[in-house]
Amino acid sequence: MAADLGTRIETPDRLKGFLYAGCVVVLFSGFVVVSRMGFSTALTVPDIAALRFGIGGLILSPILMRYGRNGLRLREAVALAVLGGLGFALFAYAGFALAPAAHGAVLLHSTLSLTTAFLIFTFDGKAPSRGRSMSLAVIVSGIAAMAWDGFANASTSLFVGDAFLLLASGCWSGYGLYVRRLGLPAVGAAAMVAAISALMFLPVYLLLPGKMLLKAQWSELLLQGIFQGILVGVISIFVYTRAVTLLGASRVSLFTATVPIITILAAFILLGEVPSISSSIGVILVTVGMMIALRYPD
Repeated sequence: MAADLGTRIETPDRLKGFLYAGCVVVLFSGFVVVSRMGFSTALTVPDIAALRFGIGGLILSPILMRYGRNGLRLREAVALAVLGGLGFALFAYAGFALAPAAHGAVLLHSTLSLTTAFLIFTFDGKAPSRGRSMSLAVIVSGIAAMAWDGFANASTSLFVGDAFLLLASGCWSGYGLYVRRLGLPAVGAAAMVAAISALMFLPVYLLLPGKMLLKAQWSELLLQGIFQGILVGVISIFVYTRAVTLLGASRVSLFTATVPIITILAAFILLGEVPSISSSIGVILVTVGMMIALRYPD
């Protein structure tokens, strides 16, 4: 009887968690494609980062001013902002500028289960289960296929872009684990990440040469401003934090299995990007690895 009651209580939260995780998948897929679209214009990595942090920080700074740091020490709040804001975004944008959308989908979002498992093992000493280990091995094979794409084409910039994407994945996994450990509410975490990232980045941006915000077309600024500043800079942090709170970072990372397929289809339609054979093999292997992980979630 008690078990039945516990199941009834848990199920609504699990359903909410699945809904938030589904929103994460949609936003993650759009993040890759829209960012790639931005880099096909006059905008640069610092310009798009300024839109994200400037608009997101402006929207959420009143929340931070009202509720403060939710009892966090300053270094904890800064670490949270670096992981979920500055580190993740700057590494991701640098990767998007150098690598195609297919690489962005796989090496950033679909490796979240791999980087999350690595961080859990490193800091908590908890090794993945046998089924999860098998899925991670397949994911690593997919990453190797993607890396071969860079080696086969003798492109140093592509290889560097792939490395940036993996670093961004590590930052986002670290954010998910850290925010759950701190037990922060989603709105408070999003406000801290957005506002502190803006305070840290925008003064540096103003000193940089070659800023293109004033030279870009209004349509480009509007698209990037809405998507990067509001959908990614505000909403994605909120829904990801809620999903992690309800389901856990490890389980949420499994939902990114569909990101590569959605991203590649969108990139083909909107950007005309046709993935190479090795990239396609990498996407298939990583997706299979994620499907295995879904079968063995713990």
